[in-house]
Amino acid sequence: MNNSLHDLEILLVKNKRLVVIETEREGCYVSGFKELARRSQKPVFLWSLTKGLKRLAEGYGAQKINGDYQQLLGQIVATSVPSIYVLVDFHSFLTEPLAVRYIKDCINDTEHTLILLSKSIELPEDLRHLATHYSLPLPTRDELKRMVNNLAKQWMHEHDRKLKVEDRRIVSKIVDNLCGLKMSDAQRLSKHAIYDDGVLNQQDIIHIAKDKFDVLNQDSLLNLHLDYEELDDIAGFDNLKKWLTLRKPVFAGDTKLPGGDIPKGIMLLGVQGCGKSMAAKAVASSWGLPLLHLDFAILYNRFYGQTEENLRTALNTAELMEPCVLWLDEIEKGLSAVSNSDDVSKRMLGTFLTWLAENKKRVFLVATANDVSALPPELIRKGRFDEVFFVDLPNQEDRAAILEIHLDRRELDKSMIDIMSISSKTEGFSGAELEQLIVSAVYATYAENTSITTEVLLQEVETTRPLSVLMAEKIQHLREWASSRTIMV
Repeated sequence: MNNSLHDLEILLVKNKRLVVIETEREGCYVSGFKELARRSQKPVFLWSLTKGLKRLAEGYGAQKINGDYQQLLGQIVATSVPSIYVLVDFHSFLTEPLAVRYIKDCINDTEHTLILLSKSIELPEDLRHLATHYSLPLPTRDELKRMVNNLAKQWMHEHDRKLKVEDRRIVSKIVDNLCGLKMSDAQRLSKHAIYDDGVLNQQDIIHIAKDKFDVLNQDSLLNLHLDYEELDDIAGFDNLKKWLTLRKPVFAGDTKLPGGDIPKGIMLLGVQGCGKSMAAKAVASSWGLPLLHLDFAILYNRFYGQTEENLRTALNTAELMEPCVLWLDEIEKGLSAVSNSDDVSKRMLGTFLTWLAENKKRVFLVATANDVSALPPELIRKGRFDEVFFVDLPNQEDRAAILEIHLDRRELDKSMIDIMSISSKTEGFSGAELEQLIVSAVYATYAENTSITTEVLLQEVETTRPLSVLMAEKIQHLREWASSRTIMV
């Protein structure tokens, strides 16, 4: 808390008269104010409903001023010695006109400093221009690294043996995943990882990421995925795989480019069922990062301004989770260009574009979209995303690979299946439709207690009308639009 106290002391030296601190970390601040009281030339007082008013110095007891805010503020205004008053959970009295008047009298007529400390504080309009907001900085990466190393030394001293570390980058990855947490939470997660079995490995990183997400995602606006497919297990997507491989060391911090640029994100446009969502998950897998999923439907709220606030909260949570991949599924449903009269969509788009321009954290965006006509032009212009990829219907070679993957996953006998013959007969089928062929064949043969053969699969092909047939015009338009504007995956 020392460095943070220094920042707060600067505010007090500058004679800021009303300081607002919104935090869930009340204990950290109270401990800090006790230390501040030992160093400050001004008396420091702490008030709460349950404990009354007490000077933070040796030999002073509490004055029983509990729920009577008039007596409390009246006494503060009447006190001539310039002092610092920390009022804990005073926010509920700020709706009282008399309380607001007393605070203004304190600011105008005395040399006291009032510090309002609560989880959430809504200031009345009369006080907003008078207040200075302050927040406790999170621990730096160096501070977290020292903490982890000290815990490791403590464990080795207690157990008289070396801590087993899977590889030399594990500690660095653990520290990366602790960034964004307050020190007490980071210390708790680190201690559990070290003391659990005396081994630091990839499983510890996964557990820390999950526990960190639980701590930060208090509003449940995001979903966390830690179990996903490997990029190499997806058929095709060769250009995307090369693109990600090239940029992985830069995003991880192993390689630095002139100017310090890091990859920001990609957009995946394409035909439904062709693997956009699977590719988004595989990006996180290939880079060894947690995947956060943002569903725009969860953000919407009937109260004015709350939807945008939910988006800001979700994006802030993603920043605290860095390094991570943030997956925006079907982004056109949340940031649509179709509903021009929808003020909420406009404000959502403005909030998102502002964050996109200002974000400096290691949050890699993967946005997926099915309907390019619904996307606002300002969202897909050059510079918003690093690249726009188009996920087309699979070619014959990719269809054969997809069929083989789904047969292997179900441990089915391939000796009686001519995969190339099936792939040649399934032009226009998406990856999801090819998987469904296998599933339908499994049901058909299971009922008759027979094996899957080429003939069984061809029968399923004959009875299937893929999306490329049912919505031929729309899909053809999409493919023509993408041919000169995007990179094929």
